[in-house]
Amino acid sequence: MAMKLCLLVPLNVGEDVRRVLIEQDVLDRAYIPKRIENELALPLVESVEIDDIEFEHRFERFEVEQAPPSIDPHSRLQNALLPMLDSNERLIQTIPKKWERLDDLILFQKDAFLGDEWTSVVEEQEDFFHNVAKALNANRIGRQQPIAADQMRTAQVELLYGKSGWVEVKDNGLVYGFDATKVMYSSGNVTERHRMASTPAEGEVVIDAYAGIGYYTMQLLVHAKVKHVHACEINPNSIHALEWTAKHNQVQSRLTIHPQDNQITLKEFEGTVDRVLLGYLPSSEAAWEPATRALKATGGTLHIHMNVEEERIESWCEETMQKCVQYAKDAGRNWEVVSHHLEKVKWYAPRIRHVVLDVSFSSMSSAS
Repeated sequence: MAMKLCLLVPLNVGEDVRRVLIEQDVLDRAYIPKRIENELALPLVESVEIDDIEFEHRFERFEVEQAPPSIDPHSRLQNALLPMLDSNERLIQTIPKKWERLDDLILFQKDAFLGDEWTSVVEEQEDFFHNVAKALNANRIGRQQPIAADQMRTAQVELLYGKSGWVEVKDNGLVYGFDATKVMYSSGNVTERHRMASTPAEGEVVIDAYAGIGYYTMQLLVHAKVKHVHACEINPNSIHALEWTAKHNQVQSRLTIHPQDNQITLKEFEGTVDRVLLGYLPSSEAAWEPATRALKATGGTLHIHMNVEEERIESWCEETMQKCVQYAKDAGRNWEVVSHHLEKVKWYAPRIRHVVLDVSFSSMSSAS
């Protein structure tokens, strides 16, 4: 037994969070997770920085049992590479410690296996990435690149081993299909995806203003049982993924994809929907006004995503609600905020949070 710092999460998301912590290389797999009533305590590595953990849950120290001896993926990778590195300590120290698994594709971080010395090793060893894939029980290897600074937030991934970037990822009873070399998928958003699944929105008409591959759209259609989602998306690769995923999960009849600027779609549906998702980072503010106008005259709910400095979160919430009430007033609607909730999804950068503000509006007469 050992006293370890643990991340406490609800049991129903324990396995999903455990998987993400493994991908982020912060779960101490030398110890066994411990059930604490209706929560799961996940042991963390000693070097972890709490601010880097992408989940807003409690951290406490618990006595946990040591896991049976096993060769973890990091050890397997190191054992596979050491014979090729000729005792080069500089390279040994830079063997990747973090990666993301999508189906049978391993995505390393953008600096993995780069530099003159690594290039020389890779070129000399024809089966270098084959050995990496074998060590990690994968069939394909890729290297992540920064998300492109374009309107479509295009993913940039270099495929190092394998012939295709198409993956099929299971999450919360659903399957998402997409080309990981062409579109973005964020494992760290797992808690927000599952929160959308439990949203009380049955029978509603929804606009997902930044649908992507359907992160939230699918959860709403399958689990929240909304009546219909109008998904706004302009990236052809994301649209292909969204169509595939909708068909695979048998909800295509309740999904309409609008391959155009979401400003146009939001204006076309003015006064007709119950809920609008605004899931774009770093800021979705450009769509706040047309999204407010898209809600029914009696009101509705906005889910506003934003990157906000930690110390500004409270004031940002107030300012955002006031702006949306003013947008409604400008549209001739006498609304008030009847409820709001702030969800802290994850750390986006030091001192910067990815947050979601849920705001529900109602007309004065309806509220009374």
